[in-house]
Amino acid sequence: MNRRVRASEIGAFAYCARAWGYAERGEPSQRQPQRDAGQAHHARRLRRAALSAPLLRLGLACLLLAAVVLALRA
Repeated sequence: MNRRVRASEIGAFAYCARAWGYAERGEPSQRQPQRDAGQAHHARRLRRAALSAPLLRLGLACLLLAAVVLALRA
């Protein structure tokens, strides 16, 4: 069986080999509500991070426009 090992799997194994083994066998986690909350938190952060790049470009465009307007008024 040749499958890729993800970095998160290595981290999970290094943190707790027993928990990693349970997850590999598909056994349910006793902390599923906490895991779900963590995944929701990371999804919110990802959405905010995705929005930051366009907002940064918009801010730079406004700054450039302001500089041009000031240059033309001088």
